Amino acid sequence: MSKLTLRQQRFVEEYLVDLNATQAAIRAGYSPKTARQQGHENLTKPYIEAAIQRASRSAPRVPE
Repeated sequence: MSKLTLRQQRFVEEYLVDLNATQAAIRAGYSPKTARQQGHENLTKPYIEAAIQRASRSAPRVPE
């Protein structure tokens, strides 16, 4: 399993805020010009997908 870079870890955290890969990429520090592409690419990496799954299971649920 690959280790996440700091930016990838931040992407995972930010993605869980609103499930928007583009905005998560921007907030994680990727260039706004390439955020859409980077967000999509991050979601297709198995180790990032696994990190999102782990984080979403441990994240507290907010009642709607």
